[in-house]
Amino acid sequence: MSRPCRVVTLTSNKGGVGKTTLAVNLAVLLRTLLPELPVLLIGLDDQDVIDRMFATGDEPPAPDVAEALRGGDLRPAIRRGRFDVHYVSTSPGVAQLKRDFTRPHLLADALARSQWSGLVVIDTKSDLEGLTQNAIWASDLALVPVTDQTSLLEAEKVFRLLESWGRPRSQARVVLSLVDLRIKYASAEHGDVLALLLAQIRGRGLPLLESFLSRSPRVEALNTNTGGRPLPICEQARGSLVHTQLRHLADELLRALPEPDGAQEPPRERRRAPRRAYPLRLVAFPEHGPRLIELDGRDLSRAGLGAASEPALAVGERLHVALSKGDGSPLLLWARVLRAPPDAALAFESPRLEAAAALDALLAADQPAARSPSAA
Repeated sequence: MSRPCRVVTLTSNKGGVGKTTLAVNLAVLLRTLLPELPVLLIGLDDQDVIDRMFATGDEPPAPDVAEALRGGDLRPAIRRGRFDVHYVSTSPGVAQLKRDFTRPHLLADALARSQWSGLVVIDTKSDLEGLTQNAIWASDLALVPVTDQTSLLEAEKVFRLLESWGRPRSQARVVLSLVDLRIKYASAEHGDVLALLLAQIRGRGLPLLESFLSRSPRVEALNTNTGGRPLPICEQARGSLVHTQLRHLADELLRALPEPDGAQEPPRERRRAPRRAYPLRLVAFPEHGPRLIELDGRDLSRAGLGAASEPALAVGERLHVALSKGDGSPLLLWARVLRAPPDAALAFESPRLEAAAALDALLAADQPAARSPSAA
């Protein structure tokens, strides 16, 4: 059954790894960053964090998530809450519901019937039982928070579950969450807990988001305060390290998500951005493989780079391109190949905040040159 939405599920067989913190804060931040994107938040836990954070107090009566899922349609249960995030009320009856959901596709069917057009974020209970399996089955991307070695061992179970269904590992990503950067080691190889966990995740070959969320007393204060209502990071911790980390995580999540119905649209060239001549010799590092690629830069815009390249580049290939800033230091940006060499065009992925500012400064250094029809 087709559906016009994309679904992200937060899942882990271990509690205390930040599933709900990530779910609610990503929902608020994505709604803020993309006002045109409707966001629906569903909690499959019996905790009431979602209700306390998003309920306005004047919504009309509606079924909770257990009642809606038993009826096979979420539409009657969807409420419009605070921060313009839609949500479905949690239910103390999910324990019985997860015993009823013995087939993994029931939640996916209910989402399809709801015809929600936008993004759905699902927060799950700390188990891998029937209801959680339904959430993973329904998801376009499952995020598996890892905060320590125990949660990493539990994360592997999610990837084994996907493989048992004949699905690729890339349908889930480990996300390092609530990592305590104060934990240090005497080892020269792994100086802190972040380096150790990254090495172990990569050693297991698990797909991973590059962004992470560190443990922060500020976040804990947002979850427990005198008002009794959890507060979002993007409003109450703006400008903090954890806010910047969350922004990076949201950007990376959006890049990883497929288009609705899994229809991957081919890359499109973006020709409207002003561009300037950029005749420099550059290097790029492919995402897969150790080789280094040399590029003869031609023109540069906020959207991408026009260049010539001797090595063969495949359309859709992802590269880490090293531009040259005014002071000679490198500016590393991820880009995808839109047109193969010799007349290559590369489109930049949404750069992080610091990189975006550096790119803007680079473009402002000279007046944009006349537009080239062959530029990215």
